[in-house]
Amino acid sequence: MRAFFTGFDSAWSPLNSGAICDLLLEDDSLRLVGDPIPASWGAAVVRAEREDKADLQVWSIDQPLVVHNKDGCRPVERRLASALMADFGCGAHSSNLGLPAWAEDAPIWSFIRALESKGYQHNPMAIPGAKAGQFYIECYPHPAILGLFDLGRILKYKVHHRNLEDWQELIRLLRSLACAELPICNICSFVEDGLPQNKKNEDRLDSIVSAYVAAYWWKFGIHRSAVVGDLSTGYIVTPHSERTFAALTRVFGVQINPPGAARALPRELLRLERSEAAGVHGQSRPRLETLEMADTLPRCDWVYFATPAKWSGTVTRDFVAEQTVIVRSVHNAAGQRTSNVQHLRPGERILLVHGGHGKPYRALFSCTICAAREPVRTSQCVFDVFSYLDESLHEQLRMGGYTPDPVVRRFTGISISEVQDLRGITSVIPRRLGNNTISRWEEVFGP
Repeated sequence: MRAFFTGFDSAWSPLNSGAICDLLLEDDSLRLVGDPIPASWGAAVVRAEREDKADLQVWSIDQPLVVHNKDGCRPVERRLASALMADFGCGAHSSNLGLPAWAEDAPIWSFIRALESKGYQHNPMAIPGAKAGQFYIECYPHPAILGLFDLGRILKYKVHHRNLEDWQELIRLLRSLACAELPICNICSFVEDGLPQNKKNEDRLDSIVSAYVAAYWWKFGIHRSAVVGDLSTGYIVTPHSERTFAALTRVFGVQINPPGAARALPRELLRLERSEAAGVHGQSRPRLETLEMADTLPRCDWVYFATPAKWSGTVTRDFVAEQTVIVRSVHNAAGQRTSNVQHLRPGERILLVHGGHGKPYRALFSCTICAAREPVRTSQCVFDVFSYLDESLHEQLRMGGYTPDPVVRRFTGISISEVQDLRGITSVIPRRLGNNTISRWEEVFGP
């Protein structure tokens, strides 16, 4: 398959120029097709209309593409700052229709029309693993760099920061992509050690990051990247690390990887649909189409977070369905009771989700807790819903990485019934920081 991933650092303003670069996929590796070039809006439109002989073509644009709010910032920008500012120093610039970058005649709209006239679709969720097609998405380099390289803070590499150390670190990190799992084989020929810090080079590096975000999203999909936000009011595609994914899911919740296509409302329709939806003091605002989640989770009492550290989601689901038990020790390695095990009651419902280690948590099944026929007992407590597991299962459990409970010295688990398969639901489940495997529903989703 031949694929082009084009990154466009648009520089937003109608008066400024940015940069464009092309990454070509060849034999499971990427190659920069020439040096990233400075690009005015006119040059970007010409590039968008160019015919490329490729099966898959994806544009990744460093500028908000879905902007319907008259002033202020989009919900995705507010939530991104809420998720990443405190721990990582990552916020987002405000985008709204009152700014020149998104005015009625702003060049971004002409550029999008040029893409769509050539058959490009605005459907980010269709890109991962696609064998063919033409797509465009919105990206943002700051959170992308955090996620790609698992950084603890953003790099202040922009020229106006005057931070040479962070600039040199960005160069080092980009050069390391020559040996990445999805490599850019010739990147060191274009991103040289000692590359001067100036606006032209800043734009070039941003365009490379933007193109790589698209390729990374295509290659690894929701396992290492995410669409955060609302596909009706604004979104961003960004790679994530385990740390940034935890922070994003705490704030965005189910607004990660939403189904459906993102469609920018045409400027003409936007003008016609003002004023029945007038805002405060009679100020007109766009009337927006609201997208509903196609899948909903059954309300439960508890959420159990399982990870691939032991079994895959499929093996976990099959074992639970056959044995009607969730493998779980009552005590941790220090001999203390693990959180919440003493609070589980017969008749309560558990939602078991599977993920972690860089992968999003998604629903696997829900089930009802049962009273155990032979409850687990210690000198201090009786655990009514925990059972001792049959010895015939011990070898299978050991091979899967499980160990017996350190206090009772036997394998134990939560007795369950009424297992409901939920693997068809695609919503991402947020996990709070900490080591709790079992959390109350309200702690995860709110009241």
